[in-house]
Amino acid sequence: MEDVRLHATSPVEIFRLDLGSSTSQEAIITDVKHLASYHWIDAPTPTIAVPGSPALWSPPEGSRPVKKDHGLVYIAQNAARLPDSPLEPMFRSLYIEQPSLDLDSIDVVTDRNNIRKLFVEMAAQTVIFCREETATYEVIKPEDFRGFGHEFEKAYTTSHIKNSTSHHRIISYKLGGLHFLVCHETDGFIGDMTKTGGSLANIMDSLAISPETNPTEKASSLSKLRIKRDGQTVPREKTLEIKTRAVNKPLQR
Repeated sequence: MEDVRLHATSPVEIFRLDLGSSTSQEAIITDVKHLASYHWIDAPTPTIAVPGSPALWSPPEGSRPVKKDHGLVYIAQNAARLPDSPLEPMFRSLYIEQPSLDLDSIDVVTDRNNIRKLFVEMAAQTVIFCREETATYEVIKPEDFRGFGHEFEKAYTTSHIKNSTSHHRIISYKLGGLHFLVCHETDGFIGDMTKTGGSLANIMDSLAISPETNPTEKASSLSKLRIKRDGQTVPREKTLEIKTRAVNKPLQR
């Protein structure tokens, strides 16, 4: 297999009028499918749980104060925890949950957040975009202010994957005649209160999470990544993207 690597060293300006379409198909996303997911675990060696689970949306009754964001915050966790192979967790989870997936049928593999800074690889006929950041994490000091988003998530969701730090999901879809494979982070999910009796404990029990003693296995003899089976797949339509906004900047309805 021939590998071609293109490293973007300087920004390039592209004008809309210079773009030409190679397909007559409309730019409409179709055939969206959930393929796999994984959870980063805070451990001495790089460890993921497959399929993992997003945190459960479980807001407290009434309003409550939330601290401003502080401490360690990941910008690109895949690269921070596995800098030599940031795409490996995505492909490992795919191999576990979708062993019959034909990767040769994929035209574009990408992370959701890598549009501005790209590292591009060609594997046969597949284009692979890998996110590149000057820093993969930051430590927010007490005197700094970065908003309340991370602390709000901690206060209003409940995680049941021990020592989890983030949940990532892989979906596929078709757009403009191309087959996309996209990895993205998910903040949480909404539980089905009607089928579980309404209590948080019942919702947790219904997810049938594997025991905490689940052993980890090395992905391969050449890999630093360790994998354990834990969690349960959550339907895509129940997942959440959580954002906070200052009270003096209301949303327009």
